[in-house]
Amino acid sequence: MTIETTTTRALLALFLGTALVGGCATTAPPTDRMESSAASIRAAEQAGAEDVPKAALYLELANEQSAKAKVLIASGGEDNMRAAANLLMRASADGDLAIALADSDKDRVAAEKALAEIRTFEKQTQ
Repeated sequence: MTIETTTTRALLALFLGTALVGGCATTAPPTDRMESSAASIRAAEQAGAEDVPKAALYLELANEQSAKAKVLIASGGEDNMRAAANLLMRASADGDLAIALADSDKDRVAAEKALAEIRTFEKQTQ
């Protein structure tokens, strides 16, 4: 074998090896975002989001997005990991919104109750 043939074969082997390693490389699953969205969903459930129609809607969206992200992660691939990360960010935001809406509803109910008590007190003092 000549030096040219050996060099060509070595370069070809290096190229193929790089292509194989690059083709098998995977992006890590977005576990931090998965944990964050799961925490938001749990917090929304604990805040009573299921009992407030608008909050329940966003809680449902968060759960759906989280489920879709899990399917994408299981499928693997860099594009799927990016899409899953985006879905998990949305799920986390929707979970946080569900918390805010549930808390807002609790505050509204408490304010209405306090107002009713004030009116009752005013009637009694007249």
